[in-house]
Amino acid sequence: MPRATMHAAVLLVDDEDLIHDVVQGLLQGYRVFHARDGRQALGILRRQRIDIVLLDLNLPDIHGLQLIEGIRAESGDVEVLVLTGCSDVRHAVDAVKRGAFDFLTKTGETYRRLGEHIEQALLHRKRCREQVAAAYRNRWLGEAFELLERSLSPVMSGVMTLARRIADTPITVLIEGESGVGKEILAHYIHAHSRRAAEPFVAAHLAAMPASLLESYLFGHVKGAFTGADRARAGKFEMANGGTLFLDEIGELDANAQVKILRVLQEREVERIGASEAAPVDVRVVAATNKNLGDEVKARRFREDLYYRLNVIRIEMPPLRQRTEDIPMLLDLFAAKHASIMGREALQFAPDAIVILESYAWPGNVRELENLVMRLVAVHPSQVVMAEDIPPEYCTATLHQLAERALRTGGVPGNEDRLYFQAREQFERYLVRLMVNRFQGDKRAAARALGVSYSTVKEKTRGEAEAWPPV
Repeated sequence: MPRATMHAAVLLVDDEDLIHDVVQGLLQGYRVFHARDGRQALGILRRQRIDIVLLDLNLPDIHGLQLIEGIRAESGDVEVLVLTGCSDVRHAVDAVKRGAFDFLTKTGETYRRLGEHIEQALLHRKRCREQVAAAYRNRWLGEAFELLERSLSPVMSGVMTLARRIADTPITVLIEGESGVGKEILAHYIHAHSRRAAEPFVAAHLAAMPASLLESYLFGHVKGAFTGADRARAGKFEMANGGTLFLDEIGELDANAQVKILRVLQEREVERIGASEAAPVDVRVVAATNKNLGDEVKARRFREDLYYRLNVIRIEMPPLRQRTEDIPMLLDLFAAKHASIMGREALQFAPDAIVILESYAWPGNVRELENLVMRLVAVHPSQVVMAEDIPPEYCTATLHQLAERALRTGGVPGNEDRLYFQAREQFERYLVRLMVNRFQGDKRAAARALGVSYSTVKEKTRGEAEAWPPV
C-alpha cells in the first residue's frame, strides 16, 4: 500500500458495518470519517474538510448516483470514488458523467489496492489545482503583478523584497496603506508566490458588510439558525480553508467582531451560527487597513491582543505621491489595458503631460490614476495626450515645482546656475502659454490653474510670439 498523503481525509459512505471495519483497517495513515447514509454524508461534508469520498451506490435513503451530485454541490473540490458491489457498466458510465473520479467494485483486489486508488484520485485533484493556480498566476502576473514587479521606486522595491521573502511562510501579514494603493493586489501576490497558491484566495471586505450580517459572512451558519437562513452556508474562513483569507479594512471591525476573529486565529477553528460544534480551519490570514492600527490600539478602538496576532509581519504600501517614478510606467500599462478593452489604439503621453501628472498629489492613488487613463482612452480624440489635454483638477502644481521637476527628469545640469535659470525661465513661459491657450486666452483662469498670480502670467506672456517655440 502506498504512503498515505499527509492529512488526507477520507469519508466512507456505506450502510454495512463490516465494510467500515475493513476500510478503517486498510487506510492506516488517513483520517477516516464514517457515514451510513446520504444524509449523514452531507452533514459531515458541511462540517469537515474532506478530500476523498468512498461511496456505495445502495444506501438506505438515496441512490449513490444521486448523492454524487449532492456531494459535488456541497464540496466541488472533493474526489468521489464509487466503491460498490454492483458491476453494471451503465452505472459506471453514469457515475463518471455525474462527477465521480473512478468506479470500483468490491473485490479482494480492489481492497488490496484501495490506497493506490485513493492516491491516484488525490494526484488528479492536485494536478487540477495546479492548472487553476497556473492560470491564476499568469493572469495576475500579466496584469496586476506587473504593476508591482516593474516598479522603479526604491520604497516599492523594499516592499516587494519583503513580500517575496515572507510569501512562502505561514505567518500572518498586516498591510497598511491609503485607499487605492494596491493592498489587495499585494495580498494576491503573496498568496500566488506561496505554497498555498493552488488553494483558494478568499477576500472578505469588512467595511462594506453590515454589523448584523458580519458574523454569518465570516463564520457561516446552519440551516434555520435565524430568520431567512433557509439553507446552510459556509463563511469566508471555511471558504479559504487550506488557502489565504484576505481581511480588507480590518480596522473597521467593531469590538464584538474583533473578539470572534481573535478566537479563530487562536483556536484555528470556526463555529457556524447555530452549530453545536466547531470545525478546524487551516487559513493563512493577510489583513489590510487604511488606518494606523498602532494608533487605533492607543485610542482603545482596536484590541491590543488582536493587533499583535495580526502584526506579525507589517508591510506599508506607499502612496503614489511617494513613488512618482512609477507614473510613466503605470500610464503605459493602463493605456494599453483599457485600449484593449475598448478596442482603441493605446494612448501615448507627451513629456509635458507626464510632468503635470507627476506633480499631482493623487489622493486616490493608483486607482485614481487608472480611472483618469480610462477616461482619456474613452474620450480623447487623438493618440497623444498633451499637457493641455489633462483635466484642470490635476494641474495643481506651481510653475516652479513643474519647472524644477522637468529639469531634474530632463537632465539639465543643476550645478550650472546660469543654464539652470535660463532653462527654467523658458520652461515656465512654455507652461504659461499652454495654459493660456487651453483657457482660450483667459489669463486669470490660467493663473488659477497654475497656482500663480495674474501678474506673473501677464509678465510671462510678453513677447510670446518671439520667445517661445511652437506648442
